[in-house]
Amino acid sequence: MYGKLLNMSYYIGFIPVYWLVDAILHKKRKKSHHYLQALAINFLLFSSFLIFLICFGIHTFIIYFHRNLALTIPIELSFYIWGCLLLICLIIWLEGIVSAIIGRAPRISLFSSLTRTRFLTVITALHHLFVILIIIVAIHSSSIAQTEVEEAEIFLLYDDMGYIPRWVFTLGFYCDSIVAVNRWGDHSVAIVPLNKNTIDYALEKGRFIFVSSHGVNGYILLQDNIFYGPEDIENSISTRLQYVYLSGCDTGLKQEEWENALSPAYVKTFDRLSTTLEHFYWLIIKGPKVIDSLN
Repeated sequence: MYGKLLNMSYYIGFIPVYWLVDAILHKKRKKSHHYLQALAINFLLFSSFLIFLICFGIHTFIIYFHRNLALTIPIELSFYIWGCLLLICLIIWLEGIVSAIIGRAPRISLFSSLTRTRFLTVITALHHLFVILIIIVAIHSSSIAQTEVEEAEIFLLYDDMGYIPRWVFTLGFYCDSIVAVNRWGDHSVAIVPLNKNTIDYALEKGRFIFVSSHGVNGYILLQDNIFYGPEDIENSISTRLQYVYLSGCDTGLKQEEWENALSPAYVKTFDRLSTTLEHFYWLIIKGPKVIDSLN
């Protein structure tokens, strides 16, 4: 029974723990079939992430430089590819777990000379550290951002497209949230779904608004594919509003109208297809400086 539990533990992330224990006790662990299989699965996960990044980079390049071609490619293509790779990893992982439970070697064997190298050990360690770091930051980013718009100074309004979890947006907005909380205290950041009520409230009360959504012909798309343009702004604009970032593609086709409607705030738009990568770069590098400079 102990052997089965030990083999199962390899698949659920305990290998780095055993490394630490073995290092403390100056002990060399026997590398069983399941130990090597778990290492190989970690390498598969790492490889699938690299493939995703490559596909995402190529897709970003196409969006930026080849508009007509980009319009023929599904926006989520890179994620579809990654999802298929993760599904393969999941099947192999489940087969390994079942094999460990019934006490036999995995039938979908991934053993190779690579599984016995220090390189794979390092990759596995980095993979676990990365996952732990993401979990910690995701939890903290969600905890410092309000789920309601009241009292907030800084707003991230997002279209989750029906399947993207909120923590993805809080994670992307983390650096900006930290700066805002340091400037204006707790409850100063609201990260909420994009709809007419939330955007109207943000325009009426906020200092900074980041709208994460698709765009069409100068309009932004709210949840449920509702178009929202400068002419739809009904409430008065906050006198404190200083910066509005509209991430949607082609929102710049109504640049002048947006500027007139949101004056005197600075309005950043795009008169082309915009990419997730450039928005992420802005949030990490430029966004914190912009927020810190607000009055």
